[in-house]
Amino acid sequence: MIRVVNFPFCNFYSLERYLRIRSHDFQVCSPSDQLTSNDTILLPGVGTFSQGMDYLSATGLSKMILAHVSAGGRVVGICLGMQMLLEASSESPGVNGLGLIPGACERIPASASFSVPHIGWNALVLPAVLHNSVQQLGPSSGVSNCDFYFVHSFVARPVSSDAITAAFQHPSGLLAAAVAKENVIGFQFHPEKSGSAGYTLLDHVLS
Repeated sequence: MIRVVNFPFCNFYSLERYLRIRSHDFQVCSPSDQLTSNDTILLPGVGTFSQGMDYLSATGLSKMILAHVSAGGRVVGICLGMQMLLEASSESPGVNGLGLIPGACERIPASASFSVPHIGWNALVLPAVLHNSVQQLGPSSGVSNCDFYFVHSFVARPVSSDAITAAFQHPSGLLAAAVAKENVIGFQFHPEKSGSAGYTLLDHVLS
């Protein structure tokens, strides 16, 4: 079963459309849910890091997510949902993230040739180039040579580069577009808004 966190400020309806089109069984996530390790929590989100974490803390969902991962369950974060998987963000100093992936989020470096917020379509640099052993975005995911839709101003900076499963090109170098650590996966871009390639990727991750 897929459990979707329905923030007051998130891309829930785009995800719902994907899940219905692909005939996935899903429910809106509640802190009272009795989850099994076979369940997947989908954590979407738009807005600020503090808004997202305040909501998860106030509803008790943060404790549930941490317990689910500890029990071997899977969590997939999208956009802000990905950023909250890390420990902190310079967008909201003093606010703790979920801490499931060591590291923090920082504002995308300023550049005359790269607009921030980063809005629009961009290609991914995949693990073969990153020399990464994590295969969520490997050849079997079916997303090579595809563009994905981004909307963000902050970017994940994991402590370990091994946590970066895909990147995008920035004038300063490669920046994280996707991260993973064991059963925790995050996408900075919006696969649910990225057409057939995004749907294929979500199918691959949720299978």
